[in-house]
Amino acid sequence: MTLILLIIGLLIITALAVYAWRLTQQVKQAEQQAQQQQQEEEAAAAHNLRQKQLELVTDIRFVARSVIAQQCEITEGVLRIHYLISGLDPDAWQLAELQTLRAHYEQTRNMPILDAYKQLPKKEQFKIDKQRWTLEEQHKAAIEKELNWLVKYSFPQVTLLQ
Repeated sequence: MTLILLIIGLLIITALAVYAWRLTQQVKQAEQQAQQQQQEEEAAAAHNLRQKQLELVTDIRFVARSVIAQQCEITEGVLRIHYLISGLDPDAWQLAELQTLRAHYEQTRNMPILDAYKQLPKKEQFKIDKQRWTLEEQHKAAIEKELNWLVKYSFPQVTLLQ
């Protein structure tokens, strides 16, 4: 009788051990799947970030070339480039090579645009235009030099993701 109880006990213990081992394997498999899914999501996020950064670099270069080719006014180009660089790499805006762009931006950033500009009396519009044209003429050569540099600049944080 003791032998039968011992055998039954060993069978129960063996069955519980097998069940515990199967549960452990299922937990390990679920953890592996979760880790793989997380890695795939991180890779997708990194890819999306890289694509967004590359689009911003392309847009920055496009605007810079447009200003150089006089297809876009200097002030409009500077405002757009400031916005794009701020979204890509705010530290790049502080580079010494962009000193004149920063100065021009600071001098023109508060000028009214679009509807705010249209709502001004013609005399005030002309006054703002004259101020902007004067600034553009003063900064033109230096800004074109900086924009040529910017077209070739290889934003470091974008190249780190390659």
